[in-house]
Amino acid sequence: MTHCSVVCIGECMVELMASDQPDQLKKGFAGDTFNTAYYLKHILGTGECVSYMTAVGKDVLSQELVQTLENAGLDTQYIRQMDDRTVGLYLVENDVHGERYFTYWRSQSAAKSLFQGQEGYRLLASLESFSTVYLSGISLAILPPNDRALLIDTLKEQGRQVIFDPNYRPALWESKRDALASFQALAKTGAIVMTTLEDEEALQDLNSADTVTAFWLAQGAGDVIVKMGAKGCFIASEKTLVPALSGITPIDTTGAGDSFNGGYIAGLLQGASPKEAAIKAHTLAAQVIQQRGAIIPSDLVTD
Repeated sequence: MTHCSVVCIGECMVELMASDQPDQLKKGFAGDTFNTAYYLKHILGTGECVSYMTAVGKDVLSQELVQTLENAGLDTQYIRQMDDRTVGLYLVENDVHGERYFTYWRSQSAAKSLFQGQEGYRLLASLESFSTVYLSGISLAILPPNDRALLIDTLKEQGRQVIFDPNYRPALWESKRDALASFQALAKTGAIVMTTLEDEEALQDLNSADTVTAFWLAQGAGDVIVKMGAKGCFIASEKTLVPALSGITPIDTTGAGDSFNGGYIAGLLQGASPKEAAIKAHTLAAQVIQQRGAIIPSDLVTD
């Protein structure tokens, strides 16, 4: 059985997006933590194993999704298959500036039940075998409250290196209070928090990199990276703003933050400093936003 040092937890979905042909849609598979895992694996190459943990059904789309993960070079031994569930689906539409808008269908998503029952406990226990665990606010939001709390408690007890993107999506949460409470609990693991100024303003009215980093460090975060789009990112441990690449015209910003996370985590795992990792991450994100879709062809991914 293959051993991986890093695992990404979350939901991978069917992605429908505009194609080059008018009135036609192109089908793919994507999801915030899968996007990050895909880019992380492609930057690390064959020298590092990256595992993806999720749940799918046993239908044709679910099998296609698992095959897509395997084709991307990801380890799939921690993917749970469920008889009575399937995978979620979303539609991406873009405005003239490349900004994206989503419509979701995920009521029967198997990923919501990832940690339920005996199989769920087995997956939670398996997290101890990884040195690094990556997940997002969406990974937490789709879980029932008890399962969410159990996952967070497990990560605290195991003492793994947690890397977390709050990726706040209001429609997935009962309230801002519930979302923030879960994020704060996860930060107490000493997690590296990779957030955005946009999410922080929506979640808790914080509108500067200084206030955001101060907040998360006070919650117990080990480091904080504040992503600010074209302006770049602020790194708490470096106390510096690392500018994004200039002269880039975005076609589709889907997956920009996820690819940034993949590049950043890859840099850290390769021994880069936070600033060096951020430069790598900006380079990768710039490549992604000049193509359509969250996942761009592997031959366009460069280190």
